[in-house]
Amino acid sequence: MPSSTILVLETNQAAIAAVEGPLTGMGYQVAVTADPDDAVRRAADFALVILDVGLGPRTGVDICREIRGTAALSAIPVLCVSQSTDVEERVRYLEAGADDVVVKPFDPRELEARVEALLVRFQRSRDLAPLVHADGEGPARRSIIACFSPKGGVGTTMIAVSVATSLAAQAPGRVLLVDFDLQFGQVATHLNLKPQLTVADLARDDQSLREPDLLRTYTIKHDSGLEVLAAPGTPESGRAITPEHVNLSLSTARTTYGTVVIDAGSELDERSLAVLERAEAVLVPIVPEIGALKALHSLLEYLTEVGSAAAAATFVLNHLFAREMLSMKQIEAAIGTKIEAEIPYDPGLYLKAINEGIPIVRSAPTSPPARALARLAAIAIGRPDEGATSRDEHRGRLGAFRRRG
Repeated sequence: MPSSTILVLETNQAAIAAVEGPLTGMGYQVAVTADPDDAVRRAADFALVILDVGLGPRTGVDICREIRGTAALSAIPVLCVSQSTDVEERVRYLEAGADDVVVKPFDPRELEARVEALLVRFQRSRDLAPLVHADGEGPARRSIIACFSPKGGVGTTMIAVSVATSLAAQAPGRVLLVDFDLQFGQVATHLNLKPQLTVADLARDDQSLREPDLLRTYTIKHDSGLEVLAAPGTPESGRAITPEHVNLSLSTARTTYGTVVIDAGSELDERSLAVLERAEAVLVPIVPEIGALKALHSLLEYLTEVGSAAAAATFVLNHLFAREMLSMKQIEAAIGTKIEAEIPYDPGLYLKAINEGIPIVRSAPTSPPARALARLAAIAIGRPDEGATSRDEHRGRLGAFRRRG
């Protein structure tokens, strides 16, 4: 590990030795720059980036967020140096995507330990789940996928469970399904699981929110190879979960699982917005009826206004009715973009799957709904089949939510 290369952004020349000295003493190859633009430009060439930013027009949080907003740098760990013991400053770094934060003044041994832990953790993650195609071609694999709809009863949980189960079949133990429907989450019911611990219990354990191995102790394993972090048992316990809890848990989960799938429910609040901000893909279920389309239109208008949410939205038409209520042309006109995936109607298959707690992709893998859901899983991680690629060209103005500037 000491042969690893580290890039240090240090804007205070007097403080360079405090960071560079301990690391070069351990054998790390350290490069130092005082230019934030230079740091962002060169980050991909290093195994780790350390941001120690004092006063200036751009804060360390700004630069961290810029690095995390660059897809090519998603696999580069970022360690931020907080200029004070203020908890809020550390939280801002973590919300911006920092993988760890060390507070000044720090003991050189603490810096060494945190650097080594990050390098080991990210190397293990790369070994277990490469983020790019083996041949080096094609887009990076999306690792955080959220399912969200502004209206309940449209199949959000069914889709989240089916997508996660489908992905887990290809990588057992490497897919985490998080139920962030904090009022009445039903992921555990769909999988016939009886969890002893929930995301509310995790939120009360600050150390486990930050340590991958400890976070795993709050999950329950499904026999498909999927791991599940269940929703709170009651709406009251769910209210104690904050956006900071959401960000911390997703940052930690991202370092230990190849894919994190999130059921974000249908309530738009600061917690669900935090999920949408962190997601690399958002699956948005819709049904062919006026009320659902109006709710979706209002959501898109709001997200566009505040400049929030994830990089890529996939609209999924879930056919809940035996006959066509609205035509595809009418639906696409209402939402201002193309539908990229469809889940066919079935009179009893979905109900049977929920009642038995066995996802369709396992109970009826050759059925049209199961095949559509497996295809949706491929679209979600950025590996669509040939039939799915052509629709990406038609993504409309609301097909991708804009990030908050």
